[in-house]
Parts: sequence; structure tokens; C-alpha cells
Amino acid sequence: MPSGCSPNVGRFRPISTLSSKSETQRSLRRIKPGKLRKPLRPRPHADLTFLHQLERPFPKLLLDTTVYIDELQGKLPREVEISLRLTELWHSSITEAELIAIAGLLEPTHPETQKAVQQVVASIEHRPAHRILVPERDVWREAGIAAGLLARLQQHARAERQRTLNDALLLLSAAQHGCSVLTRNVRDFDLLMQAIPGTSAIFYDRPMLQP
Repeated sequence: MPSGCSPNVGRFRPISTLSSKSETQRSLRRIKPGKLRKPLRPRPHADLTFLHQLERPFPKLLLDTTVYIDELQGKLPREVEISLRLTELWHSSITEAELIAIAGLLEPTHPETQKAVQQVVASIEHRPAHRILVPERDVWREAGIAAGLLARLQQHARAERQRTLNDALLLLSAAQHGCSVLTRNVRDFDLLMQAIPGTSAIFYDRPMLQP
């Protein structure tokens, strides 16, 4: 476990102390997938936490992919950039995979492809190795339950299920290590927080660009 990001000891127990069966049952009791029967509704922004509402000291933040994309595109709000310098930042192997996917996705012969890939590689390599979280087995298990739950409640198409799984992995990793996810993705993370108790996301807005 990376040092410096305090684990939520009361939530996760070492795998060695429990059998796979009891671990799985514990995850099911925690998420309670059968308890929710109706689609979840997005909450008003007033009921959510936005970065501009917070005062120092800021919580430890695990960055969502939206933060890196906005930074690479020069669209990350100035107040967000300043806030990120004043807190402890953490990164995830999940967002690394989502970003580097463009290396295979973009057309190799396009004149801008090499530049875009180089920018993503530089962003990934800039991450401190000791600040990168890799989801553990219990996180994967609970993320799978949560992704399936939202697929049923919100009637997600197949393509949406993988995105929801990735977001759940990020949210649960943050909770396990005492962090909050920082994201612009209000809709998806709001629903996930409603489905997974004990998780936290902090949001930011990207102002619309003037024509």
C-alpha cells in the first residue's frame, strides 16, 4: 500500500484473514444490490460538493480522467489549477489506462496523432510512482457489483457498463485510501455515490468557452 494516503482501516480487512467466500458475502452486504429497486435520480448541484466551495486544508484528491483531459487541452479552470497545488494529489492505474488508450485508438497516419500520444505519455510519466493507486481485489469485486447495480437501475447499454466499472474502481480506490475523487463528471459519480456508501467525490465546473 502506498505510504502517505491513510487507509480506511475500518472498511477493508486483509484478504488473508477471510476466505474468498466470506469476502464476497461481505461485499454483497456492503453494497446491498437487492435493496435498490428504482432508477436513481441525479441530485441538485446544491446537494453535492464542488471544489470552489472548499477552504484549506483541502482533502487528499484522487484525480479522474477528466482532470488530465482538461489539463492537456488547456481547459482546466485556473481556480482548479491553484487548488491542486495546495493539496495532496493521487493518481490511478485506471486513469492511466483510459488516457493511453488513444495510442491504439487514433489513426496512426493522422498528422496530429504523434503529438497527442506524446502529450499523454508525458502526463503519465510525470506521475510520482509512490502516488499511484492500483485497485485491489476487494475493490474490483465491489466495483463489479456497483456497475451491475447501476446497469440494472439505469438500464445502461453495454458500452456504458465498462465506463461505470472504471468510475466505480476509481471511487472505491479513493475511499479505501482516505481520498476523494476530483472530477467534472457530475452525473455518473453522483449516481455511484448514491449506490456505494462511504465514497466521496468532489466536483468542478469547466466554464463554457465563449464563441
